[in-house]
Amino acid sequence: MLSHLNVDQWVMARDRHRLNRLRKGKDASEAQYQELFEKSNHKVRERLSRLPNIRLNQDLPVTQSADQLIEAIQKHQVIIVAGETGSGKTTQLPQIAMLAGRGLTGMIGHTQPRRLAARSVSQRIAEEVGEKLGESIGFKIRFNEQGSQDSIVRLMTDGILLAELANDRYLTKYDTIIIDEAHERSLNIDFIMGYLKQLLHKRRDLKVIITSATLDVNRFSSYFFDAPVFEVEGRSFPVELRYRPISEMSIGGSDDDEFDDFEENLPRAVVQAVEECFADAQQKGHPEHADILIFASTEQEIRELQETLQKHGPRHTEILPLYARLALAEQQKIFSPGGGGRRIIIATNVAETALTVPNIRYVIDSGFARISRYSYRSRVQRLPIEAVSQAAANQRKGRCGRIAPGVCIRLYSEDDFQSRPEFTEPEIKRTNLASVILQMQSLNLGDLESFDFIEPPDHRLVNDGRKLLIELGAMNEKSSPKAEADKENPSKSPFEKGRLSKEEGSLTKIGQMMAKMPIDPRLARMILGGAHFGVLNEVLIIVAALAVQDPRERPNDKQMQADQKHALFKEGDSDFLFYIKLWETLQNNRESMNENKRRNFARQHFLSWLRLREWKKTHEQLSELAQGLKLSFNDKKASYENLHRALLTGLLSFIANKTDEKNVYMAVRQQKARIFPASTLHKGGASWVMAFEMVETSQVYLRTLAKIEPEWILLAAPDLLKHHYFEPHWSKKAGIVNAYDQISLFGLIIEPKRLMNYEKVDQVAAHEIFLRDALTTGHLGVTPPFLKHNLQKLEEVERVEDKLRRRDLVVDEETIYQFYASKVPEDVASRRAFEDWRATIEPQNPRYLFVDDDALWMNDRPTTQQFPDHLHNGSLRFAASYRFDPSHDEDGATVKIPVQALPQVDENIWSWGIPGWRQDLIEALLKSLPKDKRRNLVPIPDTARKLMKGIDAVHLREHIFSYLAFQLRAEQITAKDFSFERIDQYLLPFIKVIDEKGHVIEKGRDLVELKARCRTETHSPVKQLKGEFNTFPESFTFEASQKVTGVIVKQYQALVPVKAFAELDAKDESGVVIQTFNDQAEAIRQHREGVIRLVYMQLGDLIRQLKKQISKPLALAYSPLGDKAKLEQMLVYATLQMAIKDLPVNTEEFQNLILNVKKSFLTHGQEALLILSDIYIQWQDIRRKLLVLDDSLFGKNIDDIEDQLDLMALSNFVYVKSSDIWQEFPRYLKALVLRLERLPNNLQRDNSAIDQVDPWMEKLFKFKNDARLKELYFMIEEFRISLFSQPMKTKMPISPTRLQKVWNQLGIS
Repeated sequence: MLSHLNVDQWVMARDRHRLNRLRKGKDASEAQYQELFEKSNHKVRERLSRLPNIRLNQDLPVTQSADQLIEAIQKHQVIIVAGETGSGKTTQLPQIAMLAGRGLTGMIGHTQPRRLAARSVSQRIAEEVGEKLGESIGFKIRFNEQGSQDSIVRLMTDGILLAELANDRYLTKYDTIIIDEAHERSLNIDFIMGYLKQLLHKRRDLKVIITSATLDVNRFSSYFFDAPVFEVEGRSFPVELRYRPISEMSIGGSDDDEFDDFEENLPRAVVQAVEECFADAQQKGHPEHADILIFASTEQEIRELQETLQKHGPRHTEILPLYARLALAEQQKIFSPGGGGRRIIIATNVAETALTVPNIRYVIDSGFARISRYSYRSRVQRLPIEAVSQAAANQRKGRCGRIAPGVCIRLYSEDDFQSRPEFTEPEIKRTNLASVILQMQSLNLGDLESFDFIEPPDHRLVNDGRKLLIELGAMNEKSSPKAEADKENPSKSPFEKGRLSKEEGSLTKIGQMMAKMPIDPRLARMILGGAHFGVLNEVLIIVAALAVQDPRERPNDKQMQADQKHALFKEGDSDFLFYIKLWETLQNNRESMNENKRRNFARQHFLSWLRLREWKKTHEQLSELAQGLKLSFNDKKASYENLHRALLTGLLSFIANKTDEKNVYMAVRQQKARIFPASTLHKGGASWVMAFEMVETSQVYLRTLAKIEPEWILLAAPDLLKHHYFEPHWSKKAGIVNAYDQISLFGLIIEPKRLMNYEKVDQVAAHEIFLRDALTTGHLGVTPPFLKHNLQKLEEVERVEDKLRRRDLVVDEETIYQFYASKVPEDVASRRAFEDWRATIEPQNPRYLFVDDDALWMNDRPTTQQFPDHLHNGSLRFAASYRFDPSHDEDGATVKIPVQALPQVDENIWSWGIPGWRQDLIEALLKSLPKDKRRNLVPIPDTARKLMKGIDAVHLREHIFSYLAFQLRAEQITAKDFSFERIDQYLLPFIKVIDEKGHVIEKGRDLVELKARCRTETHSPVKQLKGEFNTFPESFTFEASQKVTGVIVKQYQALVPVKAFAELDAKDESGVVIQTFNDQAEAIRQHREGVIRLVYMQLGDLIRQLKKQISKPLALAYSPLGDKAKLEQMLVYATLQMAIKDLPVNTEEFQNLILNVKKSFLTHGQEALLILSDIYIQWQDIRRKLLVLDDSLFGKNIDDIEDQLDLMALSNFVYVKSSDIWQEFPRYLKALVLRLERLPNNLQRDNSAIDQVDPWMEKLFKFKNDARLKELYFMIEEFRISLFSQPMKTKMPISPTRLQKVWNQLGIS
């Protein structure tokens, strides 16, 4: 049939370019040309002689058009064959091409969309031409090849043809390219067709044949320069269409709200359709031939329909699922049907074109399929359920017309069908384009945007693919100046020389190596990462596993058993380690088991034997590839960190961080995802993970994960990280300007707050911060002379502002900053750099950085004499600091007073405040007066000035309230009219009471209140000298001065008895100790007790004589309160109190005191005995009178009298009351007796009197231990005499008004 061909002038396609150069180019040589021509022509003749004996299959429809096709192939460069299913185009076209003289100057390349098809079609053609596979007919798929360069026809996947372009840009191995199943419009097919369209101009000898089952013929024809179209009828039977819509609405997919209703009603509709099919078969007389193919969307939907049909469907019918991940054994049940019995196959869209299910008479089409869609925003491979196109629906329909007339029931309306797109959206519009871009760059084909695709891809997908390659380090992000120039003058064709080096975003060395690997770019990057981290052996195992279909199987009826077996190979922190463990187990099995046992092992562990073999084969090919690229293999076993850091190089888009939500992770680009339930990390709670893929089904899932550390991400992607610098600040400790760095990758925060040197980011800003926060504020961390001088001067002038309460006297910080900015070089931004620079400047000019005093003042320096740095109070001198900040508690002057000095501070002197604010203080006090009294003082500023002029040194020793009251007495103003509570707080100094270590004990502005709060500290002894004394010690010094926290404080010694006088017994020899007090009054009180004790020890016989004088009536009167010994002791103590007037402070004075006391002791004893007798005998009389009173009638009066007696403390009054108080007790008791005698006839007046005196009695009880109430007590007792015992005279004029005045002066609240 080929005898008519004249091949005398034919040469091999690969030699054409060289022959042209030898004929016309610079290397022209007739001899070399002739030699090469003869050699090449001889090769053509050899191939002609080896052409197989071709016998076309006459049963196939395409054979009927063989002559037309041969003529068209010879005449046209491109032809398009549109053949229906079953036309035989796949196996016959390569043979028809050979009959047309193709395959002689190069091979006939025949592409198939799937590896299985490439292998099976090559086997079929070889059988038809009567040869073994690998001779004239060969195939080449990924990692597997059978045949050679001498083969006439090579079957291959479209991916292999694409990969061959890297080494054979003009495809000189081939003289014909057949693209089969072009209607599938895979990414590779679209790219190859675009490439071939440009190549045809360069290779006029190249023929291209495009075939398809259902094809947009006009589009392909116009794309290939109006190429001729040949339509071949398919070998099929008529199919009846029936529409049984579930919903009257057109539903686009799972994103539509109506889809939920569709899913809910689907099982019922399928059951009805199945019943309709079987009824139709019964009616047509072939009930036993009624196999049904149902198209469902997902595996879950298949399982649900399977369960529904098993419950509600027809009996005696086998119901089988079919989907891509189905175990091989279960697939065989479908493709190798057994004996009789009806079957229902429920399949996904895999049954549309890739697989032919035998014996199908009926098709039920749900109208939906899960379509892979890549989201460029989230880098997620979405798998939404969408309505299938018209072409896909017709493909489904064609499944039931293969063996006999069929029926197709569509579960959607005809209007819905007509509204659907004609063709399925090509893969190029819905997938990641990184692989294509990588191949194009490696082939120097220029920008993907300018490439002539049959349908151009979405520019957003193009950008995303480019970003992925940049992420993987395969492509440069920025173009060189040379590339910018080239963009202005672009080449006309991507086949011109030098395109790679000039093209924007050219490949890096990593990218060039990745382009040589016919696998996903991410997997290729992992392999290179494995070599870099010394873990290539393990990475190749994992990558090979990820490149093929997962070997794990989960049969529907044995899912739990399968999961248990698979769990044997799982590792805790990583799903990737599953493959390592499984691989090692399989390797060990190869050494110890034969193939049959290994097959059984795989079956027992629910592993696909075919996929395990494919995994092994892929690993072998990847290993050869790695060796070819001269990558280094590791000798040692990989560590977890290095292995996963290698994998991470290809998975940077799939890292995720755990959120607070349960099992929810935040992935890059703000995408929330969950861990896939089958993962070993499910519910593990790992903080950071990376995943091999992120898939959106019902939810977004991370699949095939591993636990990682965030530091690995930072190391893996330094160029991709985004840095947000915030809070730049001067670090005094480190001596540099630090800032916080928030590091993120694709919107996911990896490091929220990392401390770093800000100078490396923004030197100019760091320099300014250094000047402002280190030098201007003085926080440099060291204090060189210039800084000490400048800060002191600045503090001085700022103190003046605080004192004068103004903020317009001193230059602001900006002026100081400008001073340093004019001096310090711009490259200095750290303490070390500053010190190095200063060391070069100051030797020549030591005062180069000293600020001039005059430069700090806005105008002339004001005086501050009225704002002393030390306040004087008597002999005390306290340091004062000033602050101008009305919002602060310490606004105004602050004075630190040692707790030791607090009781010695004179409240009168203190009330005058700070001299500079004294007039303001008087003015504020006048303004605080009641309105009726303030009215006569206006204008108040003038009145305040007059009062200020009248102040002299004497006035400053009395309270300011008293001075003002005296000066304004004509206006009926008294001291109690004034109050510090209603004036601005800064007018009174803020007091901090401190201890010896400077710690603040109390603080406030009210001196009296602070004294009361610190009473325990001030009245307690400060220290006690060693030793106990029975006579007056020589070393005693009553008054001494001591410096405490910078303040000279007076301290007072006192002789303090070891035991209280009341507790002494007859033979007690305990003496006194020397204690030091800060409070003079407390020291005197304690010293009196000590002197009484020492004197008592010297009296001996005198005491015994005095005790004998106690009469029996007195002892009897006292007996309810205590025994006679207690009374004797009280008598002695009372006598000593009366006898000792002046307290000795040295030995001489003490000796004189002893002499005087001995002389007068018995005399004073008689006086004391008389007073005690008078007190207790009257007390007994009062008790008798109280007992006879009716409690129900006189209860109020009895209570008042008992309160008065309680205040006297008659059981031990000599110890708790001073002698001047208890010497008045007989008079007070006499008045009580008189009151009781008058009470029965004077009850109403007595009760009225009680009401008047009761508030004052409450005050005495409330503050009965306060020594300041002594005068008030006297006055209240006199007030009681005036109320209850009027015949008696009072010692002083008395009234409630006088009582109130004294109470106000005490200032107790």
